[in-house]
Amino acid sequence: MRQHTCQVFTCAVTMASCGPPTVPFAEAERRLRALDRRYSRFRTDSELSRLNAAAGRWHDVSGDLRAMLSHALAVAAASTDLVNVAVLPRLLVAGYVRSWAEGAPDAAPAPPVAPVPPLASILELRGRAARLAPGYGVDVGALAKGRWADDVVTWLGPNSAAGVGGDVACRGPGPDGDGWPVALPNGEVLLVRDGGVATSGTAKRRWGTDGHHLIDPRTGVPAASDIVQATVLADTGACADWVASAMVIGGSPAADRLAGRPDVHRVWLSPALGSEGEAAR
Repeated sequence: MRQHTCQVFTCAVTMASCGPPTVPFAEAERRLRALDRRYSRFRTDSELSRLNAAAGRWHDVSGDLRAMLSHALAVAAASTDLVNVAVLPRLLVAGYVRSWAEGAPDAAPAPPVAPVPPLASILELRGRAARLAPGYGVDVGALAKGRWADDVVTWLGPNSAAGVGGDVACRGPGPDGDGWPVALPNGEVLLVRDGGVATSGTAKRRWGTDGHHLIDPRTGVPAASDIVQATVLADTGACADWVASAMVIGGSPAADRLAGRPDVHRVWLSPALGSEGEAAR
């Protein structure tokens, strides 16, 4: 087995391949850094920032950004807008105004309750152009890492795995033929073949008293459901990523509904204090 580690998107990235990777590790890392430059909302010259700056008018986008925005619309529909990339203005009001690499955000006054409209009413796509409603911006952080982990294993070849900030995608039988070992936050180790694993929660990337990075679009403020962490095993890293976020934001009702999806295979939930103990579904 061959392995490569690096830091991209302010998080740890691990790539592994049984045998030589189809795309060399250095090239895969270069591609990830190019994605970081394209999608970082903290860079004024990123393609995402240029789209946000053009809110209110049609703006030409690359094929890659269009695919990401199309995915965002599909996820918003599937999650009943619990995962809505148009929460960026609410994130800024909550205090998340700079990259985590520069330090935790400063404590901010509690933002006013201001629901985010459905993404389909904010974002339009037409050919290779996109238009955001005036006053809105998008942040793909709730979607990107799982999707990019899937991309990495596509690049590396038929027996490979990738972890991007904890979101994992696996393809093939793994080093010993029974799947790739993936460690879960609860200490359990899964053997995953052709699937993805992602964890979302409110314990990390916190600031102030109640500030954290998972905004509930129904209120426009950081989520406060009865679930504080969700780990999901699904067909792909992209699916595991958004489903885990939706379960934390939407709580038990969302978890009950999304756990029944055919592309979701297993779920581990950590309830908020005062709720029942950890449960696997």
